[in-house]
Amino acid sequence: MIITIARECGCFGDEIGMQLAEKLQIPFYDKEKIKELARKRGVYEKYPSFYEEKEGNIFLSVIDEEEQLGIARKTPEKALKEVVGEDSCVIMGRCGNYAYKETTGTVRIFLSGDKDKRVAHLMEKHRVSRQDAEETLDKTDRRRKEYHRFYTGQEWGYAGNYDLCINDSVFSIEEAVEVILDYLNRCGIL
Repeated sequence: MIITIARECGCFGDEIGMQLAEKLQIPFYDKEKIKELARKRGVYEKYPSFYEEKEGNIFLSVIDEEEQLGIARKTPEKALKEVVGEDSCVIMGRCGNYAYKETTGTVRIFLSGDKDKRVAHLMEKHRVSRQDAEETLDKTDRRRKEYHRFYTGQEWGYAGNYDLCINDSVFSIEEAVEVILDYLNRCGIL
């Protein structure tokens, strides 16, 4: 079972992902853990932009545009599977929904939330002003959208690219985890 979680900035994605992984007794991979493993396994340098959540730097004048897009679209699957593989885990971001879309037993989740609540969460978590939190939220969501589109050609956050979309403003962290576990049970994955 592979659970991928994409999320808007300021949602409780990391907390939900970690708690879910703990309840399921499977590894949790976020950006830092994936980068660390990529370095240890000697593959970080193959996909540095991908691991850093930046648009790729693969555009060479000798490669035509169609080839460039083909290379970009293969990166998420190659970069994640070289590091994480296909064992049971929870993967935060990194176009996981796209990389594992054909892998049996994958559940792709997207977390969204009320902007004011997400801003308040950032203010509390990082001890910043409302203005700084709003700027961070907007910049991060814009970067994630561009990153996702570059590597997948898909619209980030579009419900059709996920199996379960949750407005985490409605639930506590524990309740959101229970919604996901219930979904996994109803789908026969657990």
